[in-house]
Amino acid sequence: MFIGNQQEGRMMMPIRLNKPKAARRLAVVLGLSTLMAATAQAEDFRMPAENTALHAQLPEAIRNRKVIRVVSTFGYAPQQFYGEDGVTPEGFSVDLARALGAVTGIQVEFTNASFDALIPGLDAGRFDMAIAAMSATAERGAKVNFVIYEKAGARLLVSGGNPKKINGLQDLCGLTVASLKGSLHNDVIEQVSAKCAALGKKPVRLDTYDNSDSVYQSLLTGRTDANYRDGSPLIYVAKMSEGRLEVVGPEYPDHPYGIAIAGENKDFAKVIAAALDVIIRSGTYQAILNKWGLGTLNVDSAVLTPIGSPASAFPQPPSPIGLAFGK
Repeated sequence: MFIGNQQEGRMMMPIRLNKPKAARRLAVVLGLSTLMAATAQAEDFRMPAENTALHAQLPEAIRNRKVIRVVSTFGYAPQQFYGEDGVTPEGFSVDLARALGAVTGIQVEFTNASFDALIPGLDAGRFDMAIAAMSATAERGAKVNFVIYEKAGARLLVSGGNPKKINGLQDLCGLTVASLKGSLHNDVIEQVSAKCAALGKKPVRLDTYDNSDSVYQSLLTGRTDANYRDGSPLIYVAKMSEGRLEVVGPEYPDHPYGIAIAGENKDFAKVIAAALDVIIRSGTYQAILNKWGLGTLNVDSAVLTPIGSPASAFPQPPSPIGLAFGK
């Protein structure tokens, strides 16, 4: 676990953010001879001041603990990953969590977990919120509260040179796709596989892994042919790979990301939604997005979908299957 810097007093002091660096672990996975700098450029910006009204609205347990426990899936740059030392959390999700902590006047503590362990960890009360590039869907919304914070689109990652000539989901028939356990994108690949079978073609084989490094390694060694997921980490790792990996095909509309908060903690979810609106209005939110090369993925305001909200409350992007194969 890693605990963010303690912010003392009622006003947050200016924080100079160091230039983000790629994790050594990713460099090792990609077989790079040198550690490459991240594509994002450092920016100086002022963390927002504590909002005393929001601090007072926090659940008593969190105020007494003086820590917001944040769980994520580190190794998913530029959203969340470990810095050059291999232990310091970096990325958009980390800076966003720290900004939310600044507004509410509480430290943030980061824990790494596999993607499929995030919601169970929230349900068990081990964590207060998950910021992990998690798509906000009605199915997940039956278990957690969501605060929408970022737009998203999905892409395909393949080995350099695109040896299997993959130009879209329609070209995956008969191939092997790598993915993370518990990822929403697994459902898309299963639908692609069913469509392939309906067209008289070979289905898609789906291989799932615990972490992104294993996904990338499977592509580099030829065990799998493609990875389908949100585009920002794929574009990042392709740039890092010195041509060994590349992004192909169109961007498919995807569900936006949401901060997940346990269903029983509705009041805390309301505070986090209000805090997100504060940092959006202050300009801090856009500055953090820009820092990590995600500036076009901004939302205009926080949207809270409480647990059990109807499916109509969640954005419904066009079907990637329809876009790939036609109606």
